[in-house]
Amino acid sequence: MRQQHRPLWQVVVVVAAAYTAGALLAFLAFGATSIVVLFLPAGVTLSALLLTPGRQWPWILATVAVIELAVDTSQGITLGYACGFALANTVEPLVGASLLRRYVPSELNLLQRRHLFAFLGCCVVAGPLAGALIGGTTIAQSQHREWAEAFLPFWAGDATGALTVAGTVLAWRHRPPWSRASVARWGLILLLTVTVTAVSFWPQHLPLFYMPLPLLYWLGFQERLAVTMSAGLTMTVTANVLTSAGHGPWAALDGSLPFKTATLQLFLAVAVVGAWLLTVGIAERDNARALYESEVSAARQLQHALLPAFVTELPAVRVSAGYRPADLTHDVGGDWYDVFPLPSGRIGFAVGDVVGHDLAAAAAMARLQAILRVLAQTAPGPAGVLTGLDRASTVVDGARTCTVGYADYHPATRLLRYACAGHPPPLLITGGRGEFLWEGRSLPVAVEAASRREAEVVVPPGAHLIWYTDGLVERRNESMYVGMERLAAAAGDLAREGTGDPCEVLLDRMSQSRPASDDTAVLWITFD
Repeated sequence: MRQQHRPLWQVVVVVAAAYTAGALLAFLAFGATSIVVLFLPAGVTLSALLLTPGRQWPWILATVAVIELAVDTSQGITLGYACGFALANTVEPLVGASLLRRYVPSELNLLQRRHLFAFLGCCVVAGPLAGALIGGTTIAQSQHREWAEAFLPFWAGDATGALTVAGTVLAWRHRPPWSRASVARWGLILLLTVTVTAVSFWPQHLPLFYMPLPLLYWLGFQERLAVTMSAGLTMTVTANVLTSAGHGPWAALDGSLPFKTATLQLFLAVAVVGAWLLTVGIAERDNARALYESEVSAARQLQHALLPAFVTELPAVRVSAGYRPADLTHDVGGDWYDVFPLPSGRIGFAVGDVVGHDLAAAAAMARLQAILRVLAQTAPGPAGVLTGLDRASTVVDGARTCTVGYADYHPATRLLRYACAGHPPPLLITGGRGEFLWEGRSLPVAVEAASRREAEVVVPPGAHLIWYTDGLVERRNESMYVGMERLAAAAGDLAREGTGDPCEVLLDRMSQSRPASDDTAVLWITFD
């Protein structure tokens, strides 16, 4: 969506008013005799450039230069040095905004870690450094100071102003709609911040200056970025006002003016950036959670769509099926089953296992399932179906080495033909006794070029055929044959009991309350 920009005259009026107020505050509250050099207008100009198109930048910078000249000369600074400060305070935001536009050409989102670090590097470090080179030189010439002593306070004050003011303005750009309750809450938070900071920075020899940090970090954890940054700006201004008035530990600190300035602004900047990073971390966590929940929902819908709904009109058979993934968080995996009608009144049964427990395995499974259905319509028998899968698997990512069991059943003759490509043998239960069908076996799909084998058996009325994947019978530190014996016993009991959904009951009994290490699919066919 295209960003809407305010008319130029409105931008110029707002920038002029805010810059004038901030510049006068710098002289009245943070005067030349003060150790504090916090320059809030640095953030005003930077915000204006970042929120407006490039064609408006010359007008904004010209407005700032005029206001700077007017304020400086009104405070007794000669015109020549005032021009130096005007140049510094226009070059600085221009450098910062230009660099940021280059590294973040898209819309700036300060809740993204990459955008935040770009903002800090371009607008809080690089831009103020450029301004301090000019401004520090101007101060050194006008006040006959050492250049380093003039450079450090200028850079620290402008960097802190850019961080707190621009950070707050940009954060409020995406604020939710105002309500009476939100305005009252915001006001109480700012009042609390002023109170805590004032108590912390009032005594000189009692180390309480750390007290605003828990409040600021709590806001970073609980509130939107706009509220956190507003509190950080409030803390910064309050701490600087009190320190310039002679209160707090920095007023009584031994050392040079540049050292005092740098350490105070560094402390405040680190506190604000720390709370900002905490808010970003919380936002990233919430976004990741929302994305995860969306993926889980999509994965479940995919799996449920891929596992077939059985045709109720199938003659002479009753079918039950069950599926349990190893990845319980996504409810998706590579095991599958299928039951479908075939020409000449036959019925096809399939079960397969694609390596993996993720969406990629499910995607490969979906393609194989569709291919198998198509092949089964014209193949002469199960062996022909598996041979076709060998060829098709070369163009399906993740399909190689998958295992497949396939059978077709003709109700008129009661003949069941079956074949297994590396898949566990199906279990046939007749008269309450189980027998694994070991014939018709060959290697997994596309392992090597070899002829496929199939076998057949005549199925008596009342028999049960159980197709399954290896997750049903495999357990860590246990032979698969032990699991197969357990399956035969459990299935035999269920066949005799004849109650409930046999697949769900079988899955419960076979799991033995242990977490699954592999996906499991079960197909239970009862022959009438």
